Amino acid sequence: MWQDNLILSSAVEGQILDHGKPVAGQKVIRTLHWNMEAEPRTETTTTNKDGRFQFPEVRGAAEFGFLAKLFHVPTVSIRVYVPVKEREYMAYATSRNSYKANAETGLPLIRLKCDLKNQEMFNGRLPIINCEVEESEERKNLKYD
Repeated sequence: MWQDNLILSSAVEGQILDHGKPVAGQKVIRTLHWNMEAEPRTETTTTNKDGRFQFPEVRGAAEFGFLAKLFHVPTVSIRVYVPVKEREYMAYATSRNSYKANAETGLPLIRLKCDLKNQEMFNGRLPIINCEVEESEERKNLKYD
């Protein structure tokens, strides 16, 4: 059975700053790894004069047999990178196991605010930028034990 219009990623929008000032012309990369495709999807955009960028919602299609449809669990890994001085800093990372809308943050878009001053090496090896991510009130109030 062919199924289309599967939501793989919500739209992403954000702003890149450097010590509070917008960074124009900054490259931003989004990659999606979906367990129904052999190769990741990669998109690149550039910030505008206000340091703002956006990526559209991503949808996919796949063919499922009867049993596969019953037991299929989607796995989509979403990463946003900001290349700075020949190093790709991870600005956002999440995964989703649903084709439903708003699965990542509970909102129609993933909203990021990243300041390049917040660069660090996570565990001494992984370059990251600590970004603010807007989440729905429902998600903010979830308790993890």
